[in-house]
Amino acid sequence: MLQKQEQVLCLGCRERLCETGFEQVPHNPLEQLLSHRCELNAATSLFFFEKNKLAQLLIHKLKYEGQEQVGRWLGLWLGRRLAQSRQFEGVEMVVPVPLHPKKLHKRGYNQVTKLGKAIAETMGVVFDDNLLVKKTASTTQTHKFVWKRYDENDHIFAIQNPQKLATKHILLVDDVITTGSTIERCYQALMDAEDVKVSVASIACAIIS
Repeated sequence: MLQKQEQVLCLGCRERLCETGFEQVPHNPLEQLLSHRCELNAATSLFFFEKNKLAQLLIHKLKYEGQEQVGRWLGLWLGRRLAQSRQFEGVEMVVPVPLHPKKLHKRGYNQVTKLGKAIAETMGVVFDDNLLVKKTASTTQTHKFVWKRYDENDHIFAIQNPQKLATKHILLVDDVITTGSTIERCYQALMDAEDVKVSVASIACAIIS
């Protein structure tokens, strides 16, 4: 049972979570994994992801059970780690990996939004979940925005208002990183903005410690 001062997890359960500490390690295993796909400034995950372990349970509650408070709680935790890291100095904006509009409508929320907002709050930077979007392959134009697109496997990530991203150091956030393919697709879209720099952070990564 949670004590009054405890949130989401009791202290004993929290101690069972295995932090990566990657935010303090240049050229860490996650950066090495992603380096084959993207030229990132830095990359980290808060926890190691293992099936049937506590980190997976937390992500499941956030992603599928509507417990958005888990996202904020983890975002504040991750944000504190990033704020203490020289690797992530200079981040100016937090951008979440977007959901496809149909999935967003079905679920009712993007599980990464609360996470990203809490990270931005802790780091004292801007949060924007409107600049990077996921579109269907059949959509080619809108009259409202000029779209720049990256298409792979019938999915499109795009940036709108690329001038807002120009010359910025962007922190791209997601829930879990496995192969890095989603990060790569988002990175390619962000690269359409002029002179942008990208770092990555997630709740967990599927890398063996």
